[in-house]
Amino acid sequence: MKQNKLSLISLVCIVLAVVVIFITNSCKNKNLPDSQKQEQRAEIVQTVPKENTETDILPKRDIDVGVNRPIQLSYKSKNDVLALRKKYVSNSIFSIPDYEPSVAVFGQITDGKPWYSTEICKDSKKNLPVITGPSEESRFINNPSMLVALEYPFLWSSVNNREFCNSSENQLIPVKISYSKSNNEIIVKYSKLPFDANPPFFYQFNGINANDLGYKYAYVDLKKSTLKFKFSYSSNNLSTDVQEFQNFIHLGGSCNYDGGCNNGSPRQFFTEFNYNENSGGGELYIKLWRSRPFNKDVSADINERIIIEN
Repeated sequence: MKQNKLSLISLVCIVLAVVVIFITNSCKNKNLPDSQKQEQRAEIVQTVPKENTETDILPKRDIDVGVNRPIQLSYKSKNDVLALRKKYVSNSIFSIPDYEPSVAVFGQITDGKPWYSTEICKDSKKNLPVITGPSEESRFINNPSMLVALEYPFLWSSVNNREFCNSSENQLIPVKISYSKSNNEIIVKYSKLPFDANPPFFYQFNGINANDLGYKYAYVDLKKSTLKFKFSYSSNNLSTDVQEFQNFIHLGGSCNYDGGCNNGSPRQFFTEFNYNENSGGGELYIKLWRSRPFNKDVSADINERIIIEN
């Protein structure tokens, strides 16, 4: 019984001590000059990290971004290619302070190697891809504002028509890239899809810029798309669910030159689609996110409309 009384007295003493300390500290704070109170509040505010989102750096108005022409990359050093990439990003709608090209996307480029040309025909004498002149991957490297591009990943053999092989239309070089602030969307225009692409041939979505700039989660909204096309794989593609772009550049042997060529990879089956040339033009509507959304109906961080004019 005596021990219980002592325990109760001890507990009461502890509670009273805590109350006294609290009242004392409150009185001290009330007696502080206003300048010192403000300093304390300022210190607290500074400990809260400022939210920094990519939308902060996007243009505050509609803008015609322009299309940068492909350039030759064959035999350049990796540092030279990365320097070019930085220059083009600095002049894009994604002019991010202290931007560095993603190691996952560009880290496997090898110094002094050839790159595939934009020319869509093989060298008729060697029966090998052309590796001189403007490089295929520079279509994307030079145009970072185009988060998602279209490409036709096949070469023509035994064609000596230089105009056909070097046509900007046949090489799928956009005619216009713009940005709509009001709609939060990038608009990429192509004059046409120049070839029939029925199995085993196909077009594909290229997300190298989306992957590098942090918008690698994508979904094609067929309800907002008007182009008459069909994904090659019906059960798993960009329109069935949100997909993750994995595009990167590395040294590969598909060019069949000794030592290989720098080239885009990997093949992503979910991006492939078939199209008939006489189907005409239309639009493809793509939603893009920085982090994987809960589902495809979540509002996108940014959208892209790909317009095929004819």
